[in-house]
Amino acid sequence: MEEIKPSLAMLKRIAKKHNISESAVALNYNMCKGITPVVGVRKPQQAEDNSKTLGWRLSNAEILEIDAVSFEGYATSLWQQG
Repeated sequence: MEEIKPSLAMLKRIAKKHNISESAVALNYNMCKGITPVVGVRKPQQAEDNSKTLGWRLSNAEILEIDAVSFEGYATSLWQQG
């Protein structure tokens, strides 16, 4: 958990600036990186929150700020490669 604290703090700061949730920032970040997020929801509030991912993009500066505090994971043979 310690490893992701800087990333979570950055997501929280950017979320506050845009008046949205950290998860909406994280989903938007993935979209800016060319990833199509596939999310599931159980409650209407989650669907509403996820919808706030659309209609805007993180600035290049914000993407670089998130990149600076993120770490790159590694692939394993268990991951599906499409």
